[in-house]
Amino acid sequence: MLNLKLLQPLAESLQCNLARLKCLSLLVSAVMQHRTVNLTILATTNDGKACSNESRYRRFQDFFLNFALCLPSVGRFILQRIPKPNQGYVLAMDRTNWEFGRKTINFLAVSIIVGKVSIPIIWTVLPKKTKGGNSNTKQRISLMKKLLRILPASDIHALTLDREFVGKQWLSYLDEHDIAYIVRLKKNAYVGWRHAIEYAQKRGPKAAKPKREKIFGLQLFFASKKMQTGGRATHLLVASNRFSGKEALKLYRMRWGIERLFGHLKKNGFDLEATHMSDPRKLEKLFAVVTIAYTVSFGWGCHLRAERHRISAKSNRKSLFRLGLEDILRLISPGKTVQRVQDELRLFLRWLNLSQFNSIFLV
Repeated sequence: MLNLKLLQPLAESLQCNLARLKCLSLLVSAVMQHRTVNLTILATTNDGKACSNESRYRRFQDFFLNFALCLPSVGRFILQRIPKPNQGYVLAMDRTNWEFGRKTINFLAVSIIVGKVSIPIIWTVLPKKTKGGNSNTKQRISLMKKLLRILPASDIHALTLDREFVGKQWLSYLDEHDIAYIVRLKKNAYVGWRHAIEYAQKRGPKAAKPKREKIFGLQLFFASKKMQTGGRATHLLVASNRFSGKEALKLYRMRWGIERLFGHLKKNGFDLEATHMSDPRKLEKLFAVVTIAYTVSFGWGCHLRAERHRISAKSNRKSLFRLGLEDILRLISPGKTVQRVQDELRLFLRWLNLSQFNSIFLV
């Protein structure tokens, strides 16, 4: 039933034939039910048709081999369901990777920060020859061009970047396209003529009025904060083309939402690393499947949390993703004939067809 109800919202955003849409929606619902991307397991999903597991497996294989899924359209489908805050979206760019045999699978993604997590809206698989797994300027700019086709710069409040996403050409591109960013600096990056860590220690906690400094050959604001974690990094060091001081540091700390996202897509959620795929085109389609499943699960968790009377104190302590996913599985599990459960299922299916998940909160 869940896969059929996904058809309508997917059909409105994705321009493809009905058979492909049915296969995509079945894959999404199967990933949610089995919490894995292993096609052999997904093929055991009961889709209400009298066909064998082998037949469904071949159907899934054909989907990943021959279907030209438009990733920006998937991103647009997801973006439409996330309410835009008044100041605009806070985004994060980051990578995730895992080993498959001798191969390293390496994704570069841009996500919208939503509370303590994030939701991807555009992504790509980096080439095998990528040095050290890190992306280069050309790859980042290519991904940002795809992003700007579905999300105008005027709707972006800030883009947060980790230490690997630096360089004059890359940061200049963002500035030229009117994208505000906050990027973390390595301690030996130069701020003026000093290393960033030396500059931060000399300046102290009570800095004078913010002023721009020369960083990567650009005039940027610099901000720092002493960290209490006891790790190798003693200070959080960031630079920005728009934000300074506490505001820059606060926005950057929101970036940790993308780290939690990758955990949910991998071992703590849909076990993305369980795939045996290594072809970039197939992997990008698989990432689209788990992202749709994640968006629905997280969105429903937000809806349940907003209606606190519907969840127990124990459930209230779960992450929004897990809260939503577990409740969806409860509602669609076979044999649920109790009237109360049937009523709740109808409410969920009506919610699923909303054009926007208004209960998703953005901080």
